Amino acid sequence: MIEVYLFLAMFPVQILGMSVLYPVLYTRFIRTSLRNVPEERHAELYPGVDVGEAHERFLARYRVANSIVVAVGLLLLGWFIRYMQSPGWDAGAVGGWITAYFVLQCFPIMLNTWFTIKFNKLHRHFSREPRRKATLQRRGLFDIVSPLTVLLAILAYFQFVAVVFYVARHPFPGFGGVFLNIATFSLTYVLLGAVVLYLLYGKKRGPLLTHPDRMRIVNGVATYYAWILILTSISMSLNIARKLVDLETWGPFMGVVFLLFITLLTLRTVSPRPRQPEADGLASNPVR
Repeated sequence: MIEVYLFLAMFPVQILGMSVLYPVLYTRFIRTSLRNVPEERHAELYPGVDVGEAHERFLARYRVANSIVVAVGLLLLGWFIRYMQSPGWDAGAVGGWITAYFVLQCFPIMLNTWFTIKFNKLHRHFSREPRRKATLQRRGLFDIVSPLTVLLAILAYFQFVAVVFYVARHPFPGFGGVFLNIATFSLTYVLLGAVVLYLLYGKKRGPLLTHPDRMRIVNGVATYYAWILILTSISMSLNIARKLVDLETWGPFMGVVFLLFITLLTLRTVSPRPRQPEADGLASNPVR
């Protein structure tokens, strides 16, 4: 039962981290970003729009959304406490609810993305930014992600491949086979890599986003995705190992620990960082 108690101790931490601490830091991040831009600059960039009031309205809705998510999490915790005391509790069902709740926790962040896109569209409707000259600066992979992080992501990929080939010689019920496991994991690498390349070389979406700010965002997203891949590789390998040694009931605890690492990465995206004096107030979506 120790794995049950560990899980019940860690799940509230997940609720607090993603749905309480992150909204507090994110709200501070938004307000600090707005204060870094003079009111005259706001009036010039967004004529007829009260940028501060618009963001405060959004933050009010954002707090309500996170409060609802916290309430759902507490109800789910109560159900976990009751359900997991019975001898026949199903680790797969608990793991599914954990994943579903984490998706719900990410909903307010998606709400933030929607707000940013909508605000940018309104801005493009009211005014146009003067054409800027292209920045002739080399932009390669190691310019946005540290070589060590890239190396760890590559090693994590081959570590998972090695585990899959080992398990193919000692398969267990439910093992999808070498091709399916490696193809699915490789597709994740390809999709996240395509997003980073699009951000790096694609058309600039923020009409007023300065080049330093854009590169800061690309660097943050690329590093975030690289660590997501590293953690996913480790988590999937541990899950396979858990099945091999018949420790199925440890699945929920391992799952919530994995999500806590993801939460820590997400919290890092709203940590204080220096901003360019000319940065606009709408480049405030840390996780795209």
